[in-house]
Amino acid sequence: MSTRTQLPQNRDNAVDCLERLCAALSPEDQSERRRSALGSIKSAIDQVMTEHAGMADELLLVYEQLGVIFEITRELPTVQEESEIVTLFVASLRRSFQQRRVLVAQRTSAGAWSFDDGAFSGDRWLTDFVERGSQDTGVVVEPWPDEDSQDSFVEAMVGPVWSGDTLLFSIVLLRASEAVEFRASEMLLVESLTNFCGDLIRNHRLVQELRELSVSMVRSLVNAVDQKDEYTCGHSLRVAFYATKLGRHLKMREVDLQMLQWSALLHDVGKIGIRDDVLKKEGRLTDDEFSHIKEHPVRSHRVVREVPQLSDALDGILYHHEHYDGAGYPKGLVGEEIPLQARIIQIADVFDALTSNRSYRKAYDWRAALDVMAEEAGTTIDPRLQREFDGLIRGELEGNPDAWVRIVRQANSFAQTVEEVIVDNRES
Repeated sequence: MSTRTQLPQNRDNAVDCLERLCAALSPEDQSERRRSALGSIKSAIDQVMTEHAGMADELLLVYEQLGVIFEITRELPTVQEESEIVTLFVASLRRSFQQRRVLVAQRTSAGAWSFDDGAFSGDRWLTDFVERGSQDTGVVVEPWPDEDSQDSFVEAMVGPVWSGDTLLFSIVLLRASEAVEFRASEMLLVESLTNFCGDLIRNHRLVQELRELSVSMVRSLVNAVDQKDEYTCGHSLRVAFYATKLGRHLKMREVDLQMLQWSALLHDVGKIGIRDDVLKKEGRLTDDEFSHIKEHPVRSHRVVREVPQLSDALDGILYHHEHYDGAGYPKGLVGEEIPLQARIIQIADVFDALTSNRSYRKAYDWRAALDVMAEEAGTTIDPRLQREFDGLIRGELEGNPDAWVRIVRQANSFAQTVEEVIVDNRES
């Protein structure tokens, strides 16, 4: 039984008790003074019950607000697009207002209003009402003119959804004649929810803008490295592509896969600080020159560690030149002391280096590159990851002469936008 049903019954029970008490009094006890006192008690009970009913309505309103907000926020982690926020919000409203018709009204490019239920798109009064009600951030309720009423609707409510200074759409609730009138609590609920939806969409847009800015900054850093050496142009994109393929094959968690991508894209950004005469030297490096170029993982780490959101991408950046047998740099880590992220990037790094032209040699074909990596397993690279990568690449390329051209094209265009990376991960 709901609170609204219980309150009148509780009041009636209390009043009945008072009346029975009055009837039980002897005539000499039924003085004016006693009757007045009992009347005062009855009035007090009426006041308490009325206040109780108001408090119950307010509590129910808060409960309904929290229920809808909880339902929406529970589903938010699965939302990727702005349209999905709108769909989630409207579906929650329709469940909360099952005795009302809930419509979505949006402006067309020509400035007119359209409704998600086409039966209402030609209704002149409703269109004019939505136009009036969408001028501000509050909720407006008006009676439906008798001569224009359709489907026996007698009242309409409109709640605009704003993102900052931009009107996104409006929510319209229609009440049929058999339903109770819109209450102030319902108006407050719709206003709270439309404000909440507007804030969600605004935050979603800000996140998207920040993502795009992050990718643009990463791409600029990667391009800056590419400009220093024509032979390594596109190397970071290809390493990120191969590392992602291997990470996905290993069934890494989505969040770990995303950090792997960032780490691979930025693993060589420290080469910006390496001297051109060393980076572009065609012959064998001297010991001093080799020591200088070995600084780039630490330099890359120093650049990226200034971005707190990329802290989980630092292991791959710093340790991608560690060797499985401990002969790598900068720390000389051995075996699985080397973080998994770094071991994956090293596999991708070696494969791309072998299959790309260098100033001192021509590129290996992919089969020869895999053979060289098999020889390096257990010394330079992780033997388990080498076997996984070998099977992955051979399974995709063997017996398909055009596959290598396609995979290189995909690798060179990898991570052009955040959306491509996200969609690619979600579809897999």
